[in-house]
Amino acid sequence: DALKFLNLGINSEIAAYIFYKRAGAIVKEKGLQDTLHKLANDEKGHFLSLEDLYDRNVRSEMWAPYKDILSKEGLPDIDELVQETHKELLARIRGVATKREVLEMALALEKEALTLFSEASAKMKNPELKKVFDFLVGFERNHVLLIEKELAAL
Repeated sequence: DALKFLNLGINSEIAAYIFYKRAGAIVKEKGLQDTLHKLANDEKGHFLSLEDLYDRNVRSEMWAPYKDILSKEGLPDIDELVQETHKELLARIRGVATKREVLEMALALEKEALTLFSEASAKMKNPELKKVFDFLVGFERNHVLLIEKELAAL
């Protein structure tokens, strides 16, 4: 279960990073761009933490870490890892007309991640892994609150 959740978490964080980077490049409002770029950077940090944990447990000489790609400037070309939810949202973001719609999409992503990491934490027997997933639960909860606050201000 631990490796399954680490993989799901890695894929989720990469996909969210891509979504936020692309959404930030599409939207015109400066404040919303700043929020999306902050969320992208947070997701990148989460990914790097999860991959480091994965590395310590299963890395081999054949492993090609995405963290090496993500540490470079710009958006990595890793679309094959984008989950269906994220693909759907990326397709929809191009036609988005309002700040509310962008924030509602972001809220859906953050709630999905919060659920994933909450389930992972509940299933972890290893204290180190549980601690990582608990940290991510807290971070995703803060993202949910940030986006809900932005939505309430509209």
